[in-house]
Amino acid sequence: MTGLARAEADITEEQHRASTCFHCGLEIAGRRAAPGLRVLGEERAFCCTGCRQVCKAIVDAGLEDYYRHRSHSDARTQRRDLSGVLERLAVFDRPEIQRGFVRETGPWREASLLLEDIRCPACLWLNERHLRRQPGVLDVSIDSTTQRMRVRWDPDAVRLSEILRAVAAIGYIAHPYDAAHSERLSQARRHRSIERLIFAGALGMAVMHFSLATYFMGRPDAAGALPLWVGIGRWTSLFVCLTLLVYPAQDFWVGAWTDLRNRRLGMDIPIALALALAFLGSLRATATGRGEVYFDSIAMFVFFVLLARHWETRGRIRAADRLDRLAMAVPAMAWRKEPGADHWQSVPVMDLGPGDLVRALPGEKVPADGLIVEGRSSFDESLLTGESEPVLRGSGDKVVAGAVNGDQRVVVRVTEAGEGTAIKQIRRMVENGLAQRPRSAQLTERLAAGIVGAVLLIAGAAALIGWHVAPDHWLDRTIAVLMVTCPCALALATPVALAVCAGRLAALGILPLRMAALEALARADVLAFDKTGTLTAGRPSLAAVRTLNDLTEAQSLRITATLSGLSEHPLAKATRAAAAGAHLPLENGENAPGSGVSGRIGDERWAFGKPAFVAATLGHPAQETIPADLLRAGYSVSVLGNSRGAQALLAFADELRPGARDLAPSLADLGIAHVALLSGDNRQSVDRLAADLGLGEAQSGLSPQGKLSWLRARQGEGHRVVMIGDGINDAPTLAAADASVSLADATDLAGVSSDFLLLNNQLSALAPAIRLARQTRRVIRQNLAWAAAYNLLAVPLAAAGLIPPWAAALGMSASSLLVVLNALRPQKEALPARWAANDSAGPRRVPTAASASR
Repeated sequence: MTGLARAEADITEEQHRASTCFHCGLEIAGRRAAPGLRVLGEERAFCCTGCRQVCKAIVDAGLEDYYRHRSHSDARTQRRDLSGVLERLAVFDRPEIQRGFVRETGPWREASLLLEDIRCPACLWLNERHLRRQPGVLDVSIDSTTQRMRVRWDPDAVRLSEILRAVAAIGYIAHPYDAAHSERLSQARRHRSIERLIFAGALGMAVMHFSLATYFMGRPDAAGALPLWVGIGRWTSLFVCLTLLVYPAQDFWVGAWTDLRNRRLGMDIPIALALALAFLGSLRATATGRGEVYFDSIAMFVFFVLLARHWETRGRIRAADRLDRLAMAVPAMAWRKEPGADHWQSVPVMDLGPGDLVRALPGEKVPADGLIVEGRSSFDESLLTGESEPVLRGSGDKVVAGAVNGDQRVVVRVTEAGEGTAIKQIRRMVENGLAQRPRSAQLTERLAAGIVGAVLLIAGAAALIGWHVAPDHWLDRTIAVLMVTCPCALALATPVALAVCAGRLAALGILPLRMAALEALARADVLAFDKTGTLTAGRPSLAAVRTLNDLTEAQSLRITATLSGLSEHPLAKATRAAAAGAHLPLENGENAPGSGVSGRIGDERWAFGKPAFVAATLGHPAQETIPADLLRAGYSVSVLGNSRGAQALLAFADELRPGARDLAPSLADLGIAHVALLSGDNRQSVDRLAADLGLGEAQSGLSPQGKLSWLRARQGEGHRVVMIGDGINDAPTLAAADASVSLADATDLAGVSSDFLLLNNQLSALAPAIRLARQTRRVIRQNLAWAAAYNLLAVPLAAAGLIPPWAAALGMSASSLLVVLNALRPQKEALPARWAANDSAGPRRVPTAASASR
């Protein structure tokens, strides 16, 4: 090599090192890398803060030579080597390492890990069961869509490094979850899948061409000998098929070996057994020059199974894309100003805490939840809410981590950072929701191992019977039975469809907090809505105050504001907002959710709320009467009273929530004619709103218990009820409904008790969500019915010798592919126009504040 060539090679190598992560070996291009670190005498680049910190821990422990002796050719090999280092170092037990992905929940700890080498739902089951048996592990859940594992453990009983070693012991790899790293692994998995598929297709075509020729021209002669060209072709096909089995089909062998080593009947066992028998039978026939070969069956089987798995991988990655983008929304680094400093310093986001001042320039993401203390700008919050339009925020307004700053520099005082941010809570809630799978998914997972066992028993019986009945064809029948069965189709029938549905719901701005309720949402025939905070915007304002005795308006407001401090109901908030001056001392305060508040102020006991509540609390002989003019105006009216009777009336006005007027027509299009309005407000106000929106039933003056009784009565009649509420006073009804939906701005995220959460508070998303739930349920049922019918029909025919191995391979592959493609159909369903743009994974331009104001 010339000096110039060596110099060019050195430059190329240097460019490669600069564009790949020194620790994991994956590409950095297009991502903001973590700060560099000097290792082995050179400055090294890293794809994320996690890789940098692990590398630093390894170097600090004196094991820098690990990077000197490892292989640089394959990132996967590097990760496997890392697990060996962890055996000695327990790097991930260090607090500084755990800070980025471990959170404390009381005395326990909870970590988000990325689990690699997952091939099917049975792999998830194996890892969950294995880890739950480990001492000190309290809970394990794995999302099959993103392969993200959440594990909770007792730090006094087990260390995180021991959990990671337990995963490695059964043939899998787990490491701290990083969204950017997860995306790169998904891309690598997709590229590897395409590469193997192309390889199998190219080699398989040669095998198929020869096989087709022998069907017409390659029959044995009168003496039973094969033509020379057939013999040469068979030997050629033998080596081609051996190559197919070694490279494209390697995952089948690894999966089968892992299943056998863990004493589990997995989906790869019948596949590997079928391929082994077909190849060994073909080898014997090729060596002896007599008998049938199955090279065409092997080629078709490998190609079409890989094709089905490629489409499954593609569908899962696309379905998980929006959920992963939630995790990637928060940047790895932030600009923070230290107290008393006059410059901004770049620090890891994990080092931020409440009270820190951070800066967000135009085009940058907000690194933590906080309040704007300087500047005014537009923010794109579409990843959280699904809304494509930016929102304007100014001094004193809240901003959330992950929101993209549009056009002006802002300074934010951090209120929540790390795991406490809204986006982290949302992500955690989605993970918990996906872990709660519908009964159909749980059933198929339990049946998977039994089906594989039944397949092996039937294949064994076919081999024994065939040996005695038709000795020349026993191998044909055995191979056909193993190939024709389709346990993979049954295993894929539900998880892929659920993954697609979760991604589409997220695109609508709906978080599936409990996917187990998806079936109830699909079968709902009654929808019940709360009024204040649900159908209305939940931001009522005080429209009028009428004093009835000697009390002044200002005194009435101070007393009601004092009492309202006990409640978070929207009317209570509106009262506090309208009152001026300090609150009064309050004793023996009581809050009756949905009815009112009471307490002693000075020497007098006061009550504020519904007329019936005030009368019952203060011992009035009858509830107070609301003036007709206030009722005709549609106001919500509350009473302030004491032992001498009603002292003031407070009238509140609230605007309708966007999309409320379109509810009845859109739900009627879905065949849901029974839509009810449940409210604790007065009858005239409730009836007027129900008539205005075209709702079929209006129930007024209901307490939370009254709403619950109404719901129980409908369920007793055989209806499936979906309750949509604000989550404040409706918790019992939301919990008792067959499926429940709450709005994000009406309650604390940590206290959500419903099944679905409307992040964008757009009621118009309900109809598309119900339509999507119905389609997903229909797809799952179609897949399960097809998988069951196909196996019940195909297995007996194969065992009887009526299906040759090549047809069995084609049938099994086509069945798996059909199930996967059918499960992906909801992904192609068109979204309403307002959300269509948000379903794209590509970057979008953030409109400026000026354009947003227009």
